[in-house]
Amino acid sequence: MNIKSLLNLTIDLIGKPSTTASALSKESKGVIALLKEIALPYFVAIIVAEFIGHVMFGTYMFRDSLSFIINELTPSLAILLVSGVTLTLLLNEVLHYYSMQPKLSRSFYIITYSFIPVFASSILGGLLPKLAPLFNLCGLYSYYLFWCMLKAEYSDIDNKKIRNVTMTSIAIMILLHWALVGCEKLIFN
Repeated sequence: MNIKSLLNLTIDLIGKPSTTASALSKESKGVIALLKEIALPYFVAIIVAEFIGHVMFGTYMFRDSLSFIINELTPSLAILLVSGVTLTLLLNEVLHYYSMQPKLSRSFYIITYSFIPVFASSILGGLLPKLAPLFNLCGLYSYYLFWCMLKAEYSDIDNKKIRNVTMTSIAIMILLHWALVGCEKLIFN
């Protein structure tokens, strides 16, 4: 997937989440393809955006690139990676609990596409570090996208069950994210 199609996908997911989620639910990409086509380009964009933002606003100079990687980039990417894997396993277990025939690859699929607003807000927050908390709030849109992706993926299941799965997953995700951020502060500081 090239940059232009990834940008169009991001705009479509944010602008027309239900329609785009319905179209994406018919796709059958594997985990490796999702990592190569979505996660890796976004991670590279986040790295470049954070470095440019920190150099432009005087936090680091070009000669400080190693300290930038250690102090700024490693914790951010660690949280994204651990969150993605943990939330995939969590979603798979919640789907199993509600007897919805989970597949680990489809859970990863839902989480990856749901994370796109988080990736986009991380890029914008990296370019403008002083406004990063505001952009991080925009990443909350991923919870709505998560609901749209679940609804599209399990269209044959009634809305009450989808709502239960979504609310259970989101509540656990929020608690888990707070725990991961707390662990990140302990490990990297």
